[in-house]
Amino acid sequence: MKIACIPAYNEESHIEDLVKLALNHVDQVIVCDDGSTDDTANIAKKAGAIVISHKTNRGYGAAIITLFDYARNNNVQIMITLDGDGQHDPKQIPLLLNTLSDHNVDVVIGSRFLNDSAEAPGYRKRGIKIITSAANYGADLKVSDSQSGFRAYSKNAIDAIHPTEEGMSVSTEILLKISNKGLSLAEIPITVSYGENTSVHNPVSHGLSVLANTIKYISIKHPLQFYGIPGIALIVAGIILGGIFLDAYLNQQTVFYGSLLGSVVMFLLGAILSVTAVILFSMANLIRDRY
Repeated sequence: MKIACIPAYNEESHIEDLVKLALNHVDQVIVCDDGSTDDTANIAKKAGAIVISHKTNRGYGAAIITLFDYARNNNVQIMITLDGDGQHDPKQIPLLLNTLSDHNVDVVIGSRFLNDSAEAPGYRKRGIKIITSAANYGADLKVSDSQSGFRAYSKNAIDAIHPTEEGMSVSTEILLKISNKGLSLAEIPITVSYGENTSVHNPVSHGLSVLANTIKYISIKHPLQFYGIPGIALIVAGIILGGIFLDAYLNQQTVFYGSLLGSVVMFLLGAILSVTAVILFSMANLIRDRY
């Protein structure tokens, strides 16, 4: 069974067309109404979707978690996800389905930037590319659009991926799980409509939040580089400052309190970071399946 999954929050102006168009390409359309205060749920039902409702608005990631759970519990073979704000074109669902089957991959991502023809606002494009670069480093992948919500998942991927992030950073978390589980991945170019500002999130706070969570996942995936290298650098700097202090004290009988304080602070901070790196590295190896 093939299903299309749409996370939606106050999307009554788009949801009907999305559901009806998606039903032309899949067996079922599942809408997760994430605590909408408008008529999203009723319109989606009338259009032919199965609606799962959250009592309160919990976030994009929470809706994605619910949709993954539905797919697993109902033995779904292929799951397509697309955003509920009208930016994704359901007519392009066959592009993802064909790539999934023809190339025998586990996940297909529809990218706005693969052919560099996206008409996204400049600030959005730059922000997404920064987040994508960080996500690629954290997940050891090479994707062009880490924040795309237009994706196709095989049954193997549905069973393997268990998202936990309830916010917008769930897209990055899923990439990390794709990498950790050794799932195969492909990207295809898609078109995205930016006819109106459909986002309910402040772009700056949204971008910073996603980037912060992406950095969190980098620290989990690469603790030795993220904490260990700065830790060693601080230890070396502390030793150098300590040497300057001792040289001045022993040869000139001069006390450089600044060098002494800097040496102690840098050495202790470096030691803390280095120990943290070792601990996180050990923990990451023990619980790698979770992340």
